[in-house]
Amino acid sequence: MLFSEIYSAYYNTVASIISCSQKGDLDSDSIYKLVHESAFPESYLTIGTALETGKWPLIKKDYSTNIKNKPTMPLSLLQKQWLKTILEDKRFKLFVSEEIKTRLEKDLSGVEPLFTEKDFYLYDKYEDGDPYDDKTYIHNFKIILAAIHQNKKVKVEYTGRFGHTKRFIFLPCKIEYSQKDDKFRCLSKVRNRHAVLNIARIKNCEIDDGLKAGDITEIDLPCSDKATVTLEIYDDRKAMERMMLAFAHFEKSAIQLDENTYRLTLNYDAFDETELIIRVLSFGPMVKVIEPQRFVDLVKERIDEQIKCMSRK
Repeated sequence: MLFSEIYSAYYNTVASIISCSQKGDLDSDSIYKLVHESAFPESYLTIGTALETGKWPLIKKDYSTNIKNKPTMPLSLLQKQWLKTILEDKRFKLFVSEEIKTRLEKDLSGVEPLFTEKDFYLYDKYEDGDPYDDKTYIHNFKIILAAIHQNKKVKVEYTGRFGHTKRFIFLPCKIEYSQKDDKFRCLSKVRNRHAVLNIARIKNCEIDDGLKAGDITEIDLPCSDKATVTLEIYDDRKAMERMMLAFAHFEKSAIQLDENTYRLTLNYDAFDETELIIRVLSFGPMVKVIEPQRFVDLVKERIDEQIKCMSRK
């Protein structure tokens, strides 16, 4: 595993215990306290017992240690390569400050990324994605992100679909990313009505410190009509495993029909339907749409369009 929550927790907990021992403050109670705070409830039976019995020869019976240097958790080369890959993602700058980005670029200057954007070719993806290098776009994105964290409303100048600029106040609730469109959208409330705003269409925005919203719950989030699609999966080349990973964030249920065939039912938001069709098609002949008929027809239309495009080349 590249990054492990379990092993990292164990290593960091033992590092805290060793640091405590180096200060001369360690005893049985403090070991229990450190394990309870940093690891998992049942971890004391593993970590505490292993240290106190000498199975892990890091702490002596008098709770001192022979380790002189402060324990650290240096990153492996693989971890650094993964971080360099994330750092080079064009969307990374939206979520961190310029100071953090510059520091990471310096720390990882001699590291090659695991892969780059050029290593992937995405089919059926729009080319007019959001302008991630635009300073105004970055500024507006961070303002909205801050407003969500602070639970505050935002004043905005917004360009509508017909090019008209509107000024209004909205409450940002959640930011979503569409891989098909390569765009971020903000699920919002405008005058107590649900709205989905494309962040790239925001000309200017600022947090309204005078207006603080109440607590936001899932019930408050804008939503579209719910829809369901049923798929039959032929488990060749680990198709079922890949489907479960690809649609991990969807509400779903699955049953096994025979040794190599499964039936998967997905619940999704209607405004994500086009993207869902594209993702289903990416599995090729291993997946068959069973119902509803309307979704079957949409898949056929998409395949016909692809065939026509290929015949013109």
